Amino acid sequence: MSTPVEAATAAAGAYLGFARAFDYPRAEFWQEAEGADGLAPVRSQEEREAVYLAAFELGWEAPSVPLYEGFCRPGEGREGILEDILRFYEYFGVRLREGNRDYPDHLVSELEFMAFLASREARALAEGADPEPFRCAQRDFLERHLALWAPELAGRLARTGTIYAQLSRDLGDFICAHEATLGAKSEGDSP
Repeated sequence: MSTPVEAATAAAGAYLGFARAFDYPRAEFWQEAEGADGLAPVRSQEEREAVYLAAFELGWEAPSVPLYEGFCRPGEGREGILEDILRFYEYFGVRLREGNRDYPDHLVSELEFMAFLASREARALAEGADPEPFRCAQRDFLERHLALWAPELAGRLARTGTIYAQLSRDLGDFICAHEATLGAKSEGDSP
């Protein structure tokens, strides 16, 4: 059984791993991932990029799937989604990367934010500080964002038949498990 610090650190690592998996393919990440327990067959960088572009940009064999929350939840109004996400980022002093700036509702940005919150929880626990603000922020962000659109993303990606279909199912499973863990931690921390 892991300690709370180890659990929060593992959650941060998982979110960061998912962020790298859904980012534009970087050779160093995929070379390691493809060698790890058969996550994916070993492919050339050109093949990785072609699969990514087919799934998320061009939609060769199935309609492309946008990696933006606002496009997966069109009934909610993208402006409101962006505004809410930006409030989260601003409250915690998070800024989008200058060199590779994307919209704040991009899946990679949201996953990196969750990794940030989980790592801040781990640091608070390690330093004997109160981790609850970071747990609460994780619960809120999942409830208001990732947990709402991850199932839609997985459903759309299932039609692509790519590695991203499996990754999106795994992400959905992880989000559900993390929500349960955060809920259990919250209840366990109550006097």
